[in-house]
Amino acid sequence: MKIMNLEMQYHKFLKRKFTKDLYWFEEEFDLLFKRRDKFFKHEKKIANQIINILSETINTFPNEKLQTRLVFTLNSIKNKYPKLF
Repeated sequence: MKIMNLEMQYHKFLKRKFTKDLYWFEEEFDLLFKRRDKFFKHEKKIANQIINILSETINTFPNEKLQTRLVFTLNSIKNKYPKLF
């Protein structure tokens, strides 16, 4: 029982940490690109590289809820900054 409880606590910790990291990521993205109407070509390239790398992590999480949160964050960023993508 202790091992199972420890494993559940570990998964809860990972879920909280992952969620915090996603919020941090979106805030950092906002700091980089917020309040801008026009973007340079190299800024668009960087933004797309960041999103692509984050998108690739979807397959590394077997937990469907974490995948859903990641997809939600990616879509939120893309909706906020359509001129970047």
